[in-house]
Amino acid sequence: MKTKLKMLPLFVLFLAVLALSLSTLRLPASAQGTPYQTPTPNANGEIIFKVRPGDGCISISLLTNVPIETIKSLNNLDDNCTLMENQEIILGRVEPVVLTQTAEPTPTIPPEMVTPSPTPSPGTATICVVLFHDKDGNGMRTEGEDYLYGGEISVSNRSGSVSETGTTVAGNPEDVTPRCFEKLPPDSYNVTVAIPDGFNATTSTNYALEVKAGEDATIDFGAQESAPSAGVVEPDSARRSPVLAIVGGIILLAGLGLGFYLWRSRKI
Repeated sequence: MKTKLKMLPLFVLFLAVLALSLSTLRLPASAQGTPYQTPTPNANGEIIFKVRPGDGCISISLLTNVPIETIKSLNNLDDNCTLMENQEIILGRVEPVVLTQTAEPTPTIPPEMVTPSPTPSPGTATICVVLFHDKDGNGMRTEGEDYLYGGEISVSNRSGSVSETGTTVAGNPEDVTPRCFEKLPPDSYNVTVAIPDGFNATTSTNYALEVKAGEDATIDFGAQESAPSAGVVEPDSARRSPVLAIVGGIILLAGLGLGFYLWRSRKI
């Protein structure tokens, strides 16, 4: 009986350590349902995954849905699929997105972008503004490049007597009339346009020009559709399992209760 009583503290200590270990046990991200999004391909079109502590080919395959054989093949791994912590492995390859370099902005409007009207209005001037879909990104409107809607236009003159705003129109240049500002007094003007979301400017967004009485000028601004953004890897966050914490607490309480009972029995 005395031997059993001597072993009691060690048994209680064992139960306490076991309960604390279970309560602090962390589950892997794949078992917790942590959302996973495909990483952004690099400049070579490679989708890279950085190996975390405890990762293996099986856990990475379950997390990313990439077959183990594919992981081995893309990374020249051995039959055991040996990985090291912080190793960067390839999950797949895609065609790299080639971005077209946009034209450098110019401080003033080029002469070829001002179109004189064959029938000018006497005494005043007209400024028309076009925002075209610059598909090839060369900064010049060519055949097949339609007008874009949503560009916010601002037209103001040097003397400050004119300050007008408007929105660009969309459609086929053969069928649609540009957004025009009419009956403007002859003066030096500053014309700006704000490019709509989802597009990047391929020309200057600010032009300065001088219009004379009876002149009708059309200014072309260009914008190219932005490259689609790829998914981003959300950071893994290991969370404590509430179930394991509860089980650990129950074991701890049971151990303490048993110890108290045996201690009381020895007293009696």
